[in-house]
Amino acid sequence: MAQNPRKYFIKDLINKTYPMEVWIQGTIEQTVGNKILILSDTTARAKIKCETADGIIDKNSIKKGTYCCIIGTVISSKGLPEIQATKFIDLHSQPQMKFAWESEVRETELFLEGKFVTSV
Repeated sequence: MAQNPRKYFIKDLINKTYPMEVWIQGTIEQTVGNKILILSDTTARAKIKCETADGIIDKNSIKKGTYCCIIGTVISSKGLPEIQATKFIDLHSQPQMKFAWESEVRETELFLEGKFVTSV
């Protein structure tokens, strides 16, 4: 399982050096077979392989239109990025997560660049 995933927009995974541990969120656009899906956020799309992901109860867990969180490893970044998921979290019952995601990713980027400091 991914140990130190970083939050990303899908567009930021294209043409990057891989493997890399990621945390992305988006809406299931399409399912391919039992445990492969196409996920989209507001920036791009990615192919997600969920064969061994924790959180998948059965094939009914992954439905078109579901907003979810994917934690995993980028295994290809050319064109449509491919991610081997280690964790699948269905967020459809938590709509606030969708609205907060863009801010969370931007804050993470600023923090890692040393431009955003938290107060304790």
